[in-house]
Amino acid sequence: MTGLVLDARSLTLPTLRLGAPAIIRSRGEPPPLPPAEVTVTIHRQPLAVAADAQVAVLDHWRAHRLEPSPTMGSDLREAGLLHHCGFLSADPGGPLIFRRIADATVKALGREWARQQLGKPNDDDPYSEYAIQLATHYDEAIQGGEPVYNHLVIHGLAHPVVYSHLLVGWTSPTGQQALLTVIDWPGV
Repeated sequence: MTGLVLDARSLTLPTLRLGAPAIIRSRGEPPPLPPAEVTVTIHRQPLAVAADAQVAVLDHWRAHRLEPSPTMGSDLREAGLLHHCGFLSADPGGPLIFRRIADATVKALGREWARQQLGKPNDDDPYSEYAIQLATHYDEAIQGGEPVYNHLVIHGLAHPVVYSHLLVGWTSPTGQQALLTVIDWPGV
């Protein structure tokens, strides 16, 4: 399974490109109705306990913490890390928009959910309570200038989903924001 992405152009900051193939949208499948309430329990963890893929992305971030490298997407793909990653970006003053969704997120919340969310703001999520709970951590990673690492449990799905995410963010001099999420969900 590959992460979903709008197209390579949508993953661009002034010097940031997270290249990935465009998705092909299926027809005829009605979107699933979201459960009444999907929530998440979030436990902050030290960076020292991050998974191997997350540590590798963290090392890349440390080398480019002021500004993402123009080759970050291809670097992540070549290192076999891109499938762990989701990407959101925002124009100055605008909401974070889903640009790429990590494979594990697609598996947990469904391919149709992922297709519906691409190109939409994070806060325009049918799992609104879940999105609201994550938004604070997204903002912290972007505004605080430091990575955020959490263990999470999603409640309200058919089965609880336990995973971790590393969040790294940037703000360009013009105010454009970017957030890279690095998901570790055992078995995905």
